[in-house]
Amino acid sequence: MLALFLNDAQFHTSFDMGFSYRDNIRYREGLSKRVKISPAYSPIRIFDHYNLYNYIDKTFFPPLQKPMKILINLLLIKYLFLIMNTVILYRHFSQCDIDLIHINNGGYPGAYSTISAVFAARLAGINRVIYVINNIPAGYHSPERWLDYPIDRVLISLVTQFVTGSDFTRKKAIQILKIPSDKIIFIHNGIVPRPVTETRSQVLSRLELPDKSFIISVIANLEERKGHIYLFKALQYLKETHPEIVLPLCLIEGTGPLETQLKKYVQDMNISSHVVFLAHEEHIYNLLNASDCIILPSIKDEDLPNVILEAMQLGKPIIASSLAGIPEEIETNSGILFPPGDSRELAEGIMRMISDESLRITLGKNAKNRFNEKFTHEKALKNYFTLYLDLLEDHGS
Repeated sequence: MLALFLNDAQFHTSFDMGFSYRDNIRYREGLSKRVKISPAYSPIRIFDHYNLYNYIDKTFFPPLQKPMKILINLLLIKYLFLIMNTVILYRHFSQCDIDLIHINNGGYPGAYSTISAVFAARLAGINRVIYVINNIPAGYHSPERWLDYPIDRVLISLVTQFVTGSDFTRKKAIQILKIPSDKIIFIHNGIVPRPVTETRSQVLSRLELPDKSFIISVIANLEERKGHIYLFKALQYLKETHPEIVLPLCLIEGTGPLETQLKKYVQDMNISSHVVFLAHEEHIYNLLNASDCIILPSIKDEDLPNVILEAMQLGKPIIASSLAGIPEEIETNSGILFPPGDSRELAEGIMRMISDESLRITLGKNAKNRFNEKFTHEKALKNYFTLYLDLLEDHGS
């Protein structure tokens, strides 16, 4: 969504926009690729205790990693960084004439620097604060979150408007964080369609794959939460129970910590001929367009996945777990939903897709229509534009 704001001419015409972010090379490179209309950029050097976690993972032997992270928590390093970041951001905000600040986070607490940004904004006299939560908030069951509780109460009192990407996450935030219901809304994300630059035949030829295969694609990092293992179990189940069918060719795009484990499972279960790991595809729309079906078998930590919106925009039939905001994207007439982690239900969905071409066509057509009705970038931007104006008018600006 941030790229949509930064690339939208109406936002630049209507508001004097600035964009501040935690300075790092990857983020800077991503900005230069995705943002064409440049606002006043402000890369800021701030501290993040997750960087220490990453350093520990790369530097220390596995038996030492967890004790080192516990030590960081016992020393309350993240709260020290929270205070330091608040000071840094206060100095930055105080130099600017800001009427409204829009803070974007992943989940919650997510990046603690976003909490610092709320405190710094209020200290700098900014009284319109939008805080966006893009995933299901974490509760207070873990000791790591116990000391966050009073901080969260203060933050909730200081934020003017919370926004989530789905109604599901809005309800979870009310339940978990006890945010007053009149202080939090949901605005569905939208996406800008990207160009398709290769035909199906060209994509499969480049990847050295057979053109006549039924192609299923999974676009997701190789992490536990994305549920790849349940797709592989579904393939194994189909192979054992329906030996008469030709299994689909599953293209797995993405990298991550489970790569070795997933590849070993595929090898051990003797389904290697039906699974291809692609690592990274530069033009993901070409891969989506070349696929007969898109699957997202996530089991946790989702909100409103962009890959489903991209598949919908291309009119592709989709199978996905009925998790978080996914049912808000694809209803029963525009995709097949299955319970998270249920490999047999997923297998049944795959069977239906393979055997019923008319179903695939209908689901794909309905998905595209639903995208055009609900999830265009114009609709998402209009909703945020209205929110900005409402907050500014309510505060007399």
